[in-house]
Amino acid sequence: MMKLLLLSLLVCNIAYSQWSPVKTFNTMGTLTVIKDLDFSSEQNGFLISASNGGSHSSFYRTTDGGITWNSLTTLSHSYYCINVVSDQIIYAAGILYNTNNNQNFYICRSLDGGQTWFEYEILNTFGELSKTCLAFQNDSTGVLSSPSGMYYTNDYGTNWTLFSNTTGKFAVNLGSGVASLYNNNVYLTDVNTLSVQTNYLDCYGVGDVVFASSYGDTLIRNTWCNDGAGGIMFNSLTISELGGNTKVIHFMENQIGTVAVNASGIYATSGRPLRSMDGGQSFFKQDCTLPCDSILHFFKLDFIDGDIAYALALNLDSGFVKLLKTTNAGGITTNYITQPLQNVGLTNDADEPSLQVYPNPAINELNIESSSLMDQLEICDLTGRSLAKYTGIQSTHFEVDCRFLHSGNYLVKVSSEGKTVVRQVRVL
Repeated sequence: MMKLLLLSLLVCNIAYSQWSPVKTFNTMGTLTVIKDLDFSSEQNGFLISASNGGSHSSFYRTTDGGITWNSLTTLSHSYYCINVVSDQIIYAAGILYNTNNNQNFYICRSLDGGQTWFEYEILNTFGELSKTCLAFQNDSTGVLSSPSGMYYTNDYGTNWTLFSNTTGKFAVNLGSGVASLYNNNVYLTDVNTLSVQTNYLDCYGVGDVVFASSYGDTLIRNTWCNDGAGGIMFNSLTISELGGNTKVIHFMENQIGTVAVNASGIYATSGRPLRSMDGGQSFFKQDCTLPCDSILHFFKLDFIDGDIAYALALNLDSGFVKLLKTTNAGGITTNYITQPLQNVGLTNDADEPSLQVYPNPAINELNIESSSLMDQLEICDLTGRSLAKYTGIQSTHFEVDCRFLHSGNYLVKVSSEGKTVVRQVRVL
């Protein structure tokens, strides 16, 4: 009976707790400040660690799934973005600050698995690079997205040409093009013609992109927002499909970090990894196999495929960084279900009903004007709890007596013609 119990516990552990430790990087070792890492396969990966007070960058490689890391080279620039195209071809982007406080972007590359490295300077540049500023479509062809504009190479990074002065960052492959993001603008570049199309994708608020990821024709981004009136701050996770469909999810209580998307679901980190398997309708927190890892703060997710992924997490007690791995997309848990504040559903910007809510801020009454007949209106607090619901409206205008509401911020959710539109209001 005891053996059956232990076997049962082991099976449960395997089924539900699927982030397991691979290696701990302590502050006494050579790998002290990890800037970025990228795996090309389950066994092969590369990382960048800051050295010499941050003015130099050291490159390391693993061929055994992260258990051991071998030093490759140290370069006298601050590199913090690495893109592993294959086991042999690796690119990295960084910045050199000179004595006049000027800076230039640098690209380094290796074509032999990290044995030899070559550096190339991109002149007349400025601004900080994001940790995902490189996107390569094949071994030799790629784009660098920067505050100075978009640069393009088709000769393995030897020469870079500025083809657009659009400001962007977080370059990711999207469909047959490359997307870069800045605030609510998404710059979609056709890699064949190098033409840039600008799309505005609402993230319901004013803010800037923190992380971005893509899979096929799906783009997700985490934006740290405010309500545009100096009010509350929140995280907005925007899911966009090529063709204009956009879904916006808000997290009011959880600060969202890195994001990822693949065939297995949508992922984000809020201390622990969060996973959605229903297109963002709900998220659940994933577990680690060791109880002592309960104080880990995840800050990097790197998926090899739909199941295998690596992650970097900071131990909040010791300050050590730990490398973890999953072989089933982090597993499925039934505990710690976290619901986003609201999910407006997939909508097409051109077809979405126009909705005006006034006055905002409101005192005694609130007027709602819609371009189409409203079916239902709901008032919610910022936790998503319904405070009032009005059904069977069938009018383009509706007035709400809001004197029953305390001072604060609320959400007005209007359903019309099968679509839901959400607006935030302040009550004085």
